[in-house]
Amino acid sequence: MDGKAVNGVLVIDKPPGWTSHDVVAKIRNVTRIKKVGHTGTLDPFATGVLPLTLGRATRLTNYFLSTDKVYRGVIRFGFATTTFDIDGDPLSEDTHPVLDSRRLEEVFQKYLGLVKQTVPAYSAKKIRGRPMYSYARKGIKVQAGTKEVHIKALTLIRVEGSEVEFELVCAAGTYARSLAYDMGRDYGCGAHLIRLRRTRSGEFPIDSALPLSEGAEFHSREFFLSRIIPMRALLTEIPAVVITEADKTKVVHGMDLNLLTSAWEADEYRLLDPSGEIIGLGQRLQTFVSPVAQPAHWVRVHPRIIFV
Repeated sequence: MDGKAVNGVLVIDKPPGWTSHDVVAKIRNVTRIKKVGHTGTLDPFATGVLPLTLGRATRLTNYFLSTDKVYRGVIRFGFATTTFDIDGDPLSEDTHPVLDSRRLEEVFQKYLGLVKQTVPAYSAKKIRGRPMYSYARKGIKVQAGTKEVHIKALTLIRVEGSEVEFELVCAAGTYARSLAYDMGRDYGCGAHLIRLRRTRSGEFPIDSALPLSEGAEFHSREFFLSRIIPMRALLTEIPAVVITEADKTKVVHGMDLNLLTSAWEADEYRLLDPSGEIIGLGQRLQTFVSPVAQPAHWVRVHPRIIFV
C-alpha cells in the first residue's frame, strides 16, 4: 500500500512514558505516511486511546479534538505535587489520610456540570504568548488561572487506603490532574493523580486501540496499515446524504448545496459521492419546510470540511 495515498484513523493504545508526539513520530516513521496528527494530548504517564488522523483525515483532527473523553484513574490523597500528578515534586508532607467514602462522594458531587478548574503550572496554556510550562521549568511563578470545563459524569469506584479510583466523562479540554488537585484541596489534605487511562475518545473505544509493540518488538508497517479505519467508516453517527457529481463539484469549490433528506433537523451531514466515499462534512444552514407533511425536506448545506 502506498503510504502517501492512505487516509483514515489509526487508534493507538498509548504506552506509559511516551508523549503523544512520540507516538505520532513513531507511526509516521513505521508506516511512511507523511501526514499524521493526534486528536488529544495524553500526558506521558497516562495510557489509553490516542486516535491518529492520517492523510486527508488530518482535516478532521480539530473535529475529533472537540469530542468527549472518558477516563479511568486513581487519585492519591495526602499531598499535592507541582504538576498535579505522579511526575511532580511534593508540595507538602504526606498526611496519610484515612478517607471517608461519604465525604468523598460529597466532594465528587461538587465537580459535576460546569466547573472551574485550577490550570496546572505545567500545562500548554499560554501566558503572554508562552506556555505556562516554560515559566515553571525556569522556576518562574505565574498566577494560577482557572478554566471552565464541563464534567458530564464522575463516579467514585473504589477507596483503598489513601487512593481513590474513579471514572470521568468530560468535554474536551478538561484536565484530569486538575480534578485531582482541586478535590484534594477541597478535602483538606491535598491530592495528585497517580494513574490515568483514557478508555474512550469520541467514537473510539479502548477495544479499538492497538498496542505499538508486542513485547520488545514494534509492530510492522503492514500491521498498522491493515488496521486503519477508512474514511467511509468514520463519523457514522452523523446522517449521510449521497450527492450528485454536479453537487460534488460545488463541494470542491466550497459552494452551498440544496439537498433532500429525511434527517432535516440534523446540524450536519456526511456528504457522500455515489460510490459511498465521504467527500466532506456539511453544516445545515436552513430547512425548507413544506406546509404539507412529508418524509423528507430540502435543506441548505454549507461544506465545512472538504476531503477532495
